[in-house]
Amino acid sequence: MTQTHHRKERPQRAQQLLRIGLLATAGLAAVATAAPAEAVVGPAPASSGLTMPEVHVAVDGAISNANRVHTRDFRASLSIHEYGDTVGAGVVNQALASSSGCTGSEHCRSVAISFQIVTMGGSHLHLDARNVSRATNNHCTGCQTMAGAYQFIVDTPQPIHLNSADRAALARIQRELQALRGTSDSPAALKQQADNLAARVVSVLKSAAGRTSAHAAPTRAGFFASPTSPRITVHSLMDGWPS
Repeated sequence: MTQTHHRKERPQRAQQLLRIGLLATAGLAAVATAAPAEAVVGPAPASSGLTMPEVHVAVDGAISNANRVHTRDFRASLSIHEYGDTVGAGVVNQALASSSGCTGSEHCRSVAISFQIVTMGGSHLHLDARNVSRATNNHCTGCQTMAGAYQFIVDTPQPIHLNSADRAALARIQRELQALRGTSDSPAALKQQADNLAARVVSVLKSAAGRTSAHAAPTRAGFFASPTSPRITVHSLMDGWPS
């Protein structure tokens, strides 16, 4: 089980590096802790038809900016990347929120929340994953600024496949994430709601991973073996003002 919780992380502390092929811990771990504002939840990607594993790169995130002209801004993203049998991947998830120049009589509120789901299976070299959360106030007295980055890494013996029920469940979570736009809850309450949605994502992924765990994938020469049991790692980073 892997769990990371941080508040007020700055970029140098927020960068998370995973070397999946070198991790020693095996077993199923489930922890609940994008173009901006758009969810990537749709039909499962078609097979490429390739017999050899591929290398993948993805950058997702949500970026929110509030100021005197636009005092309320909310951005949320939920992205899914199913990589199958993978040589390696580099993925970045970021939530960036800023509030600038609002006055005490007209407070700013800026919220950015990004969920990134990455699945990979079989034999592969490594995964480099960065998860970044940053909330900044610039001359903005009394403003509320919150950035939450949630990254879900699923590593399975066989390539995982999200079925229609899995994707429907994730689509419902995405809609509820977007519905947080209308809330006036405090940053602490908003974080709890995001954590609850993250726990539901883990539940969906745990169920999907369990369907792929019956047999381990063969290991090709020169590649590290994927774990003999599914593994789900969650990184959650939350930055916010007021603290």
